[in-house]
Amino acid sequence: MNPTDTLLADAATASRRVWAGEAEQARAVLRVGETRRTDALAQGLSARQVEDARQVAILEVAIELHVAQGFVANLVSSTRTMVMDLSTVWAGHLRGEVDRAKAREIASTAWKLHHPENITRLDESVLAYATSHTLGQLKGWLRRFLVRVEPDHAIERRQVAQADRNVTITALDDGMSLLQALIPTTDALLIERDLTLAAKASRTQTPDDDRTLPQARADALVDTLLQRGGKTDTTDTAAGRTPVGTSGRGRFHVGITVSLATLLGVSSEPAVSSDGQHVLDPALLAELATQDGTLFSRLLTAEHGGILDVTELGRFPTQPLRRALNLIDGTCDVPGCTRPATGCDVDHQIPYDPDPPPGRPPGQQRGPTEAGNLHHRCPPHHGLKTRGALTVTHDQDGNARWHLPTRTLPAETAFTRAWTRRPRTIQFVEIHHTHPDHIRYRPR
Repeated sequence: MNPTDTLLADAATASRRVWAGEAEQARAVLRVGETRRTDALAQGLSARQVEDARQVAILEVAIELHVAQGFVANLVSSTRTMVMDLSTVWAGHLRGEVDRAKAREIASTAWKLHHPENITRLDESVLAYATSHTLGQLKGWLRRFLVRVEPDHAIERRQVAQADRNVTITALDDGMSLLQALIPTTDALLIERDLTLAAKASRTQTPDDDRTLPQARADALVDTLLQRGGKTDTTDTAAGRTPVGTSGRGRFHVGITVSLATLLGVSSEPAVSSDGQHVLDPALLAELATQDGTLFSRLLTAEHGGILDVTELGRFPTQPLRRALNLIDGTCDVPGCTRPATGCDVDHQIPYDPDPPPGRPPGQQRGPTEAGNLHHRCPPHHGLKTRGALTVTHDQDGNARWHLPTRTLPAETAFTRAWTRRPRTIQFVEIHHTHPDHIRYRPR
C-alpha cells in the first residue's frame, strides 16, 4: 500500500469513528428526552404537561451542546424513527457507515411513507446505496423511491408540502444576505426563465454593461420585488455595475446598534442589526443616509447605559414602544433562541391585570405595560412559560433569569446586552431626513 492509500484509509477510518460518535450522541440525546417523558408520565401529568416536559428537556440539551433547539428536536425525532422503524439503518449509523446527515434524510423519508411494508422495504434497501454515494445522490434516490413505491400519495404529499411554502433571509458575510424561497417547482422554473430573459435584455440595453449573467439575474430579481422601474444611475464596484439611488415601496428603516464614534466618523466599528445577524460597515451607513426615505431610529439611554423606560396605559404596547423594545432585545430572551423580536410575543413579566384590586397602586399590581416589565418570547417558549413548564424571574432592574430543571441561566438577547431596563422614560427619536453630513465615514 503506497502512502496515499494509507492516508485515504486513515481518513475513512476517522470518518467512521466520527459518524459512530454522532450516533452515540443521538442515542444519548434521545434518552434524555425519553427519561424526562417517562418521569412526567409516572407523576400522572396530562398529555400536554408530558409534552412540555419533553420540550424543556430538548431546550436543556440545546443549551448544553450549544446548538439550535430545532436541531435537537429534529435529531430526537429522526433517532426515534431509526431505533423503532429503521433498525438496519440505525445499526449502520452506529457502526459509522453513514453520517448524521444521511441518517436524517432517510428518517425524514420514512415519515412520508403511509404503509409499514414500504418503511421496511426502505430499511432493507437504502443502506447499500447510502454507504456508496454522496448525500446529494442519496436525496435523489429517496425522492425516486417515494414516488415509485407510493405513487398514489404523490399528489397528497405535494399539497402538504405547498402548505410549508415560505421565504427566509439568512445573513452572510460582507454585507450580503441569502434570500431563499420554498415554492412550488413549476413556479420556480417560470421565475428562473423570466429572470434569465430579463437579465439578458437588460445587458443588451447598455453597450458597456459588464455584469455577468448571474449578477444581472440578481439585479432583475431585486428590481422586480422592489418595483424599481425606469432608468437608474450606476456606479462601478468590484462586483460589477450596481444601481444606486433607486427606491422601492415603503422606506428603509434601519434598526441598528451603532456607536456614537462611528456616526461621527472617528471609528470603524460596524453597526449591527437589532437581532445581531446583519452587519453594516460605516461606509454603507453613510451611503444609506444620502438616500431618500431612509429612516434612522435612536434610543436614548441613561448616563451609564441604562435603557430609559416608559409606562403606558392598556395591555398592548403602542407602536413606538414596540419598536423600541425590538431594538432593545432583538431576539427571544430564552438562552440559545434566535427568533427575531419581530416574530415574538411581547410578554408581561408581571401579568397584566385589567381590574386590579381596589386600593393597590396600578403600576405595581396590574403588570404595567413598560419596557422594564416587557420581554420578547417566541410563541413556543412563551407557551412553555405560560403553562408553567418554564419559570422566569427578574430582578429590580428588569433583568430576567430562566429556571430549568437542571440549571438557572440569565436571559439572553441578541447581544446579551449590558444595559438594564429602568423605570424612567424612553425618548424615541425618528430621523426621517438625514443629511449626509450628519453621518460621515473616514477610512482609517
